[in-house]
Amino acid sequence: MFMLESNKFCLVTGASSGIGKHIAYEMVHRGWKVIAIARRKNKLEKLAKYLGEDKIIPKVCDVSKFDQVRDVSKELIHREIYPSLFFLNAGDGDEEDDKGLDWEFHKRIFEVNYFGVISWVSQWIPILKEKGGGTFVGISSLQSFISMPGAAAYGSSKSALNYCFKSLDAMYYKNNIRFALVYPGAVDTAMLKTDKPLPSTWKPEKAAKYIVKKVLKGATKIKFPPRWVLLTGIAKCLPNRVFRMK
Repeated sequence: MFMLESNKFCLVTGASSGIGKHIAYEMVHRGWKVIAIARRKNKLEKLAKYLGEDKIIPKVCDVSKFDQVRDVSKELIHREIYPSLFFLNAGDGDEEDDKGLDWEFHKRIFEVNYFGVISWVSQWIPILKEKGGGTFVGISSLQSFISMPGAAAYGSSKSALNYCFKSLDAMYYKNNIRFALVYPGAVDTAMLKTDKPLPSTWKPEKAAKYIVKKVLKGATKIKFPPRWVLLTGIAKCLPNRVFRMK
């Protein structure tokens, strides 16, 4: 894995809650300074107070708005703050109904889950090339491998991210820039839409520790929890009619 540990700056989107918040915890505990990105200023301020205002650089930013991503990036560059590791975690997991395909809904999901990731990549690839390398970590989903009802927008956005990162990794490997993909299954966050507890669900703290450990060891394909990885592999082999709504 390529990253510049000499400066030890990393950037985490969706840092105010869930997996993103705990990635910020884990990276600070490992001695990194974290540029914490989220929409909610009050939660970012609480994060900075809890982890140390000398260790967290809070930035309010809606990742679905390219101009906000660009402005935050320009400010960091102006301040000569150069993250070499990007956890692009912010996401939207809303489900859709069967009343008709909602174009605006699909557009919103893609603006967060796909364009909200590659906006950061587009701003920082030139900098990483100049500085000698770095790593982008995209949070995908095991659901990107199977077609479930209600997840047409979500699954498609994650599948698009998968292809994009694999292509970019092949293209920029020569520049010491890597693109890692994380495929979570059931994790106990607000994005887990279920009325009943699911077996083998991980807490966000456990997921964050696992992601950070694997990324820092150089992994570029990270899947968990093990039972959900196995079930996904089985589900991929089943005909699509198995998942049809009654």
